[in-house]
Amino acid sequence: MKKFLALCCCLLLTSCFEITERIKHHDDQSGEYTLMVDFSKSWFKTKSAMWMEEVDGVKIPNEQEITKKLEDFKVKALKIDGITNVTTKTDFDQYVFIIKLNYGNLKALNAVVNTINNQSNQVHFSSNAKSFERIASYPVPEKVVKDPKKKEDLEAASITAIYTFDKDVKAVENPNSRISPNKKTVFLKQSMYNVLKKSALMNNTIQLTP
Repeated sequence: MKKFLALCCCLLLTSCFEITERIKHHDDQSGEYTLMVDFSKSWFKTKSAMWMEEVDGVKIPNEQEITKKLEDFKVKALKIDGITNVTTKTDFDQYVFIIKLNYGNLKALNAVVNTINNQSNQVHFSSNAKSFERIASYPVPEKVVKDPKKKEDLEAASITAIYTFDKDVKAVENPNSRISPNKKTVFLKQSMYNVLKKSALMNNTIQLTP
């Protein structure tokens, strides 16, 4: 099936949006992962595109197809060793789509993100007792980024990473990221247009206190 991010690529042809990746990572390398794609700021354009069923020659999935694809993802994710409590949510009033799950280790998390992205053997996260690393990779069709008609929407769109830890954060490598006042959470937000041109803008190595 077309995976979650591929689905969002179809929808981003229609309007601006926000993607938020949230992780709560524990010292034992387990954690909670949430991915939210939010079209609420342009819900009418998104709804209209679904009614038209096609934009620029690309088929736009309807509500039933989106629900089915997310249910298919849930079934596949639960087959990955170390992945539990997978839930999906669809809000067709505001056009917000959410995936939530628990992971037992980063091998499991990498596997489930590969399932979301329709990739294989890609390492997205690594960690040890002293650090946590995000290696970003977004398999978005090149024509989306190069289409001048999409530039304005993509520049208005954003991608945000919010990572929370049991230990205090000592330092971050990405200069655009911020550490929360309690030193437990790292925030990083970038323009979707810039990230789709250069995934490394979402890379980060987070140093944790021993």
